[in-house]
Amino acid sequence: MTLQEILDEITEKYPHGLSNDSVIRKINQIQNELFRTTFRVNTMTQYDILSNVFAYPLPCNRTNVIDVVVNDQEYRYYDVKQTATVPFYYFTEKNDLGIYPTPTKDSSGGMIIFHNREPRKLHINMLGAEPDLDRDFHMLLVYGGLTQIAENFQDVAMVNNYTSKYNGLLQEFNKTNDERPDYPVIADVMGGLL
Repeated sequence: MTLQEILDEITEKYPHGLSNDSVIRKINQIQNELFRTTFRVNTMTQYDILSNVFAYPLPCNRTNVIDVVVNDQEYRYYDVKQTATVPFYYFTEKNDLGIYPTPTKDSSGGMIIFHNREPRKLHINMLGAEPDLDRDFHMLLVYGGLTQIAENFQDVAMVNNYTSKYNGLLQEFNKTNDERPDYPVIADVMGGLL
């Protein structure tokens, strides 16, 4: 579904009179929450390391950083409340990731930040675009948006109705991901197990 189709579906199911900007804000919040809790996708961003440069822009929110590898060496996170082990990384107030010790030479593709993917923020100029959420589950954005809109109007019956549909879709998603085939153990020609 495109963003426009999601907005249309929401309006058809619950005429509300809210602006598209208001509804899109709710959709963004729901999508961010889903990516943070349910649809976690690991990805990576690679940077060239520059001599005497210690800070690099974060490709995500701080809480989504999983691991940092610099020149094939894993760096540990350092919090000022902890004892530092060298090498380490830390966050700056400008939402940069700093590495210590500061590099003394350039290294092409020398830093990899592994992180949880974040969805792009939708806005009114993207009505023809699809959200980053798996297209099989775009109705989560519809029912999540409907729940929040019904809350705005203090419509308890509809909040319960839409929350139930939303939770049902979440269960369906979790069931789909839990259904992994059990492959038989195969022996190789040398008699060992693969």
